[in-house]
Amino acid sequence: MTSMRVGRHVVSRVRARGWLRTESPLHVGGLSGDPTEPLPIALDGLGRVHVPGTTLAGVLRSWCHGIGPEPDSLREMWGSVPERGDGGRASRVIVADALVATTCRVDEHGLPVTPLDPALLEFRPFVGIDRATGAAAPEFLYGRAVVPAGCYLRLEIDIESAELGEHGAELDQTRMAVLLDALGRGEIRLGAATGRGLGAVRLLDDSLDVVVDRFGSPEGLLAVLRDDPARRRSVRSLRTGDTRLPDRREVLEVSISWRPLAPVMVRGTSNGLIVDTLPLTTRVDRRHLTLVLPGSSLKGALRSHAELVELTARNAPGSRSDGAETPSGEHARTSGEKSATGGSVAAHSAAFRVRLDRLPAVRALFGAARDDVADRRAGALRVEECQAEVTIPDALWRSVAGVDSAPPADAEDAPAGGHADDGGRRALPEGLLDRLEGMGMAQADHVALDRWTGGAADGRLFHVLEPHAVDWAPIRLSVDLTRLGDDRDHALALLLLTLRDLAAGRIPLGALVNRGFGNIDVRVITLTGRPWRKPVTLSEALVGQEVEPIARAWTHYLTREVP
Repeated sequence: MTSMRVGRHVVSRVRARGWLRTESPLHVGGLSGDPTEPLPIALDGLGRVHVPGTTLAGVLRSWCHGIGPEPDSLREMWGSVPERGDGGRASRVIVADALVATTCRVDEHGLPVTPLDPALLEFRPFVGIDRATGAAAPEFLYGRAVVPAGCYLRLEIDIESAELGEHGAELDQTRMAVLLDALGRGEIRLGAATGRGLGAVRLLDDSLDVVVDRFGSPEGLLAVLRDDPARRRSVRSLRTGDTRLPDRREVLEVSISWRPLAPVMVRGTSNGLIVDTLPLTTRVDRRHLTLVLPGSSLKGALRSHAELVELTARNAPGSRSDGAETPSGEHARTSGEKSATGGSVAAHSAAFRVRLDRLPAVRALFGAARDDVADRRAGALRVEECQAEVTIPDALWRSVAGVDSAPPADAEDAPAGGHADDGGRRALPEGLLDRLEGMGMAQADHVALDRWTGGAADGRLFHVLEPHAVDWAPIRLSVDLTRLGDDRDHALALLLLTLRDLAAGRIPLGALVNRGFGNIDVRVITLTGRPWRKPVTLSEALVGQEVEPIARAWTHYLTREVP
């Protein structure tokens, strides 16, 4: 009797097991039964935070794809589905769900033993600022639950090979090495809002385990069953030839070294019980926090000024106070509620979105906000989160926020509770204020004056914790030049003009910029990548030969009409 082989023919397998560390907050969307909640995060059947294997496989395949058409060898490796008819091929790359944990410890089954408690997730708000009112645009406020930085994702990848040799197992091993190297360099992002600084991960070298198995001989099978140490390989030893991957994407890196001239902060997601307005924080490890300027806030400030630059260059007046034509038809009939500038809220929101997408260069750099734009795509500009250099103990910050009204006596870095001020409300204790002052932060009191009495208005006294002397890390930007395509030169010109104004102090950052906050002093802006072969400063780039075709493209672009 002849036997029929069941399943896929596999003669070799390369397996990688390790940990990815989140270098910035991470969001992978999930399901929620409550429509009032922020965008929820993915949970598995046991309620544990995880990154689905489909998400990991998708970003890994996208990175392998590079630019140009996907070669047949990649389709054979990652699987394919024909547009018509039957057929297709399953992927030979097997990517497991990645549980999110607070440590790198695993049990006897290789599963994380310290999964992240969903209660420790952070919240990040996103809001669109109306260019006319300066306030939040209607229907443009939402939030995300995010995994904080400093967490760990369990990474498990297998690549199964159906044949040996340089076109089979050796090629698969080389590609595995390239993927692991890219993860180690932080080139591969996970999840949503990566253009706003989310989703940065990095593979840890010290906990990486790579194994190559051979199933074509009895000796190879026995080695697998015995867990022979000789099966383990280094990432470098996997590189045996050409990866045969398409060319990589061209990226321009921008680093902005700066210092604050006034308090620079973004409001926290909730008010403190003692101090009304607190700066936004993010976690750096299990016991410490730091202040943060989200990539969404920085990107929004740059986008708003880039619109101003292009409209000024075009000398284009708006047809309304918000710079957009009044929408008609269905938009104007969707709601009877009136906005602050007249018309329905839905109509005002639609006009705001039209304004955001009306300038092609801005749209190419920062992305489109509407679904009905013909060339809708993600923006080519990525803005990383910017963290402060100060490190704040978690227990100290909980006392500042008023979460611990009476901290336990044995709690490290936890001061005593607050006292009552002259107005009868609680105030931060002097010892805590001294600790904050040493970190570059101070409590400032603000009051609204009654226009009739000239005294303080009732109920109008509030406190703000101002980071007046905090040092910050450089602001980091990156531009995907490949994604810009035909818009490359004039979009780069707009970016250079925006960076020039940032260096001149014309772009405040963060919140409360109309109350003296947000002024900065840019020390140096460095550009690395094509068209500049070597790192150059912005002042050098603006007078170099490489900028000449960019300037010509900008001049030609301004002759084009926009809708």
